[in-house]
Amino acid sequence: MRKSVCNYFVLIILTHAVVGCVASHTATAPDVRKVKYPELDREVTAGLGERLLESGLAIKVYGFSLQNDVDIFDGTVKAGIYHQIGLKDEHRVFGPAHGVGTGTVSVFSGLPSPAKPYVDSSSGYLCFLGGVGTRFCSDDIKPNVRLMNIYTPDSFMQELIYTGKVDNKIRFKYREYSNGMARESYNVDVEYDLNDGHIISYKGSNIEILEANNTKITYKVITHFNSN
Repeated sequence: MRKSVCNYFVLIILTHAVVGCVASHTATAPDVRKVKYPELDREVTAGLGERLLESGLAIKVYGFSLQNDVDIFDGTVKAGIYHQIGLKDEHRVFGPAHGVGTGTVSVFSGLPSPAKPYVDSSSGYLCFLGGVGTRFCSDDIKPNVRLMNIYTPDSFMQELIYTGKVDNKIRFKYREYSNGMARESYNVDVEYDLNDGHIISYKGSNIEILEANNTKITYKVITHFNSN
């Protein structure tokens, strides 16, 4: 009994020594892109419910979400959304989307741990980086790592969506997003009569309609939203 207790406390001491000095990683920055889709004067076809036109600032980062806590050796990676913060030996290192802590807690104390979650580049399993190069991995959890949007106070997107044709009238839905949230006052249904011409204009954009039916539309963008 005494030996088992002794071994237990030795394990705790070693565990805290391991996570006390976490392996470093090379930081990576999100991919910030100005989006203007599609290219001007290019023939494009969109289906019902698809975007004809999209403009704004998109910030992309690799990430994944965990529906449940994941126990790995002496740590627990908490449920939530994680964004890539860096690279370590070609492995993607992640942190919580809200930017606080690492998302990992100690099994023994339940307190936040400096050990950083990462996804093994070879196996795809969820792991975490401990100190002095130590690494521990899950036996069964492989996060679905994909590109995600990050919305900042200055993020803003505009889009025009095709919603169909009735007789010779074509219909669209215009939307604006700020901080990743739809602006309800800028969620507008728009209708154009092709008998009046095949060039439609909205919010500074000009689009030439080449062909349209109730399932798809073929068009060219002459100018984007609010273009100079």
